[in-house]
Formats: sequence, C-alpha cells, structure tokens
Amino acid sequence: MSVTTHESRQFTGWAEVLASLENTLNHWLARSDEPPTDPVPSPAAAMPLQLFEERLDRLQASLDRAEKNAEQALSPLTAEIETLRQWVTTLDNVRVSLEERTARAV
Repeated sequence: MSVTTHESRQFTGWAEVLASLENTLNHWLARSDEPPTDPVPSPAAAMPLQLFEERLDRLQASLDRAEKNAEQALSPLTAEIETLRQWVTTLDNVRVSLEERTARAV
C-alpha cells in the first residue's frame, strides 16, 4: 500500500496544472496561421519545460504579429473616421443654413 504525502499531492496538482496549460497552448498553436519556422524537437530529446517555453514563445510571436496587424488596420480606419466627422460637420452646417433660409422666407 502506498502512502500519499502532502508533497506528492502538491506535485500531482502542479502536474495537472502544467498539463492543462500545455493542452491550451497546443490548442492555440494549432489555430495559429503560420507553421513553426524551426523543426520541433522530439519530446524524448528535450525537457518538457523547454518544449513548453518554446511553444509559449511561438504563441507570443503570433500574438505580437496580430497586434502589429491590428495597429496597421487602425490607422486607415482612424483617417476614415476623421473624414466622416468632417462630412457630418459640413452637413450640420448646411442643415442650419437651410433652416435659417426657410425661417426667413416664411
């Protein structure tokens, strides 16, 4: 019969947490639009923590690319918003002018 110690329960808990993190990371990497540039070493050749860190780095690179793409998309949208604001201001001025003319004509 084996005796479960507090330390072994803690290790089991951490192992489950790390496995969950690795599963989540694998899920997001699978959804990434670019394949890894470096060949992934076999799990037998590298330590699990090293593999986890490499996958985390690739995920961070994907997030950085997504942020850069979002920033590039924001610039033209901001310019379009400003142009539309100017049109709305012009239309408001025309509306006020037409209202004044109509009021004078009556």
